[in-house]
Amino acid sequence: MRIITKTMRIPNCLTAAWLLLGVPLLLAAEPVPPVAAEVVTAAEHGEANAQFQVARACLRGEGMPKDVNKAYILMKAAADQGHADAMGGLGYFYSVGEVVSKDEKLAAEWFRKGAVKGSAKAQLNLGKLLLAEKTGGDGAEKLRAEGVQWIKQAADQGLADAGLAYGNILYFGDHGVARDYAKAAPYLTTAAMHGLAEAQNCLGVMNEYGMGMPRNIAAAEPLYRQAALKGNAKAQSNLGALLNPQNANHETRIEALAWLMIASSLREITAVKLLRDVTPGIEQGDLEAVNKRVSELQKLIEH
Repeated sequence: MRIITKTMRIPNCLTAAWLLLGVPLLLAAEPVPPVAAEVVTAAEHGEANAQFQVARACLRGEGMPKDVNKAYILMKAAADQGHADAMGGLGYFYSVGEVVSKDEKLAAEWFRKGAVKGSAKAQLNLGKLLLAEKTGGDGAEKLRAEGVQWIKQAADQGLADAGLAYGNILYFGDHGVARDYAKAAPYLTTAAMHGLAEAQNCLGVMNEYGMGMPRNIAAAEPLYRQAALKGNAKAQSNLGALLNPQNANHETRIEALAWLMIASSLREITAVKLLRDVTPGIEQGDLEAVNKRVSELQKLIEH
């Protein structure tokens, strides 16, 4: 017997719109590979794209030792040569006050320079910065509309983080945009295919309940599972509920309870409530099996 209702489950896709207004992050999604010696040499000889690659690696400490001062110098050198992503990268330094003093006006200027030249990352960061502006009246509406359009442009270029951001805007109907699950789906799919757990979980909800697409519970489970294994508490809760903690199949029931316990340990509210309802009926043998399964799953979860 399913104990999960639609009204109880849908909130577990909640992404919190305020996440869109957080500090812009440069190159947040993709890992930086080791920097080849020839790229370092090219950067030393002033080649803009090489300077950007080395700057990015130094900034994150991936591909070469972390060195934010060197990252800034190389990022500025590339930006001064008109490298679009480097322009957006320089905006990052001003947006967070890394090496230079924090200056949102200069950050916006550099994000805009990169965005106009076609940098998807600069477009996303400019859009997020505009949505975070606290301007009243008609000015606020214009900034909001412009911010959404920049994020859409970045998403249309296939940038995973932008796909998640714009997909969320469409999913929730935020920032003056009409809610449209069908339009949100392809953007969230792009983000999910790039491994973003939040998008995978949200697509799972949309598949399970047929929101903007035909209902497909079989497709929901692997999406929840992928996100759950990345440590996404909402996906862990959704997966546990989908598997059903009262499932007649012993193995499935144990796994369902294990996922709910893991999500509950992270204070995921739906998991907490479901466990409260089913815990009195759990037999001692099942409880021991659940604890063992929790231990097994915890070893598989990415931290």
